[in-house]
Amino acid sequence: MQTYAESTGNPVVAGFFDPRTSSIQYVVSDLATKRCAIIDPVLDFDEKSGLPPPKMLMSYWRMLNGRGWRCSGYSTRTPRRPLLLGPLFERKTGAPTAIGAYVTQVQAIWKDIYNWPDFPDDGRQWDHLL
Repeated sequence: MQTYAESTGNPVVAGFFDPRTSSIQYVVSDLATKRCAIIDPVLDFDEKSGLPPPKMLMSYWRMLNGRGWRCSGYSTRTPRRPLLLGPLFERKTGAPTAIGAYVTQVQAIWKDIYNWPDFPDDGRQWDHLL
């Protein structure tokens, strides 16, 4: 398990509201280290084209780049989001991903519902299970 040095500073929390999904995503940053984490990012998926338009993703990058912050990771509570968003974040930041360990139970249910016997339901799609 990777550990991080603690900062004596206060975290800065910025929220991004996505009206399409009616959800809020957060960027939590440490001004002393210029590192941050993105919590519950949303990918504004376009059902008609089947492609992820980068509107919300670009909002994150503008904020991070504008302040000189480095993304240290992202976490989500929604198991479906990282399936599309995770690879984009990893390519863009190299940051690890995390989700609650309960995701393996959700994956097992989806595996049966969608009749996907080869789907790995052990949470390996994320770097860390919390």
